[in-house]
Amino acid sequence: MMSMSIKKNIQNGKRAIAYIRVSSMKQVDKGVSIPAQKGRIEEYCKFKKLDLMEKDVLIEDGVSGGIPLWERPVGRKLRTMLASGNYSHVITLKLDRMFRLTSDTLETVDELADAGLALHIVDLQGEPVDTSSPMGRFFLTIMAAMSEMERGLIAERTQMGMDYLKKTHKKFTQSIYGWDVDKNGGLHPNWYEQDVIDFMYWQVKKNNMSLTQVARSLNLRGIKGKRGGNWQGSSISRTIENKFHEQRLKCQQPQQWGSKPWQRQ
Repeated sequence: MMSMSIKKNIQNGKRAIAYIRVSSMKQVDKGVSIPAQKGRIEEYCKFKKLDLMEKDVLIEDGVSGGIPLWERPVGRKLRTMLASGNYSHVITLKLDRMFRLTSDTLETVDELADAGLALHIVDLQGEPVDTSSPMGRFFLTIMAAMSEMERGLIAERTQMGMDYLKKTHKKFTQSIYGWDVDKNGGLHPNWYEQDVIDFMYWQVKKNNMSLTQVARSLNLRGIKGKRGGNWQGSSISRTIENKFHEQRLKCQQPQQWGSKPWQRQ
């Protein structure tokens, strides 16, 4: 990791900089929207008598917390601003707004501490924590490790559940082009859409058309995606590379299936 080479601001030991992150619009409903995070941070600064100016509130929009802090676009800006030596405090609302990886947490906290900066987590399991004290740093370290372990266990259980649903032909995602869901949650091939999938595959793999060209061709024909949207090269790629379509081989095909040159059996 690059050395930050900064010093704590001697003239204004109360000046703070805030970091806010949202990774999706869904987070608006989970209490971590941009206005919600900003409001809580501003209240915390007033309570702690820290100086936080509007220009010092940095917002990272649409970036995953799985990316190390200093590698994110606004994270890099935060690092540059801290290198100026004009700040003494770094504030974020929750631990997962700034970090997802324990290693990233520990390395960054140590780096900030070496630079004389205190990291404040406004809401860490319902309590504010700052790293200006050894106890605060210790508590943050423990909570970071526990959070990463919990995320790993959740991801493992989720993957096991999805694998089971796929194996038993049950719905495992909101919608899949090429498949319909019955009232019991069972998945069955939509043979019209399966025909379109095979046509996409044929054009790309056999006729050497680009993904963009195939998408444009389908859009011109008025063939829509599962939710009624237009096709793009990326959605064509995801659709034809989805291994789940192989499950249709276990289902009875229509009587005339295979009569078209692109239909796979």
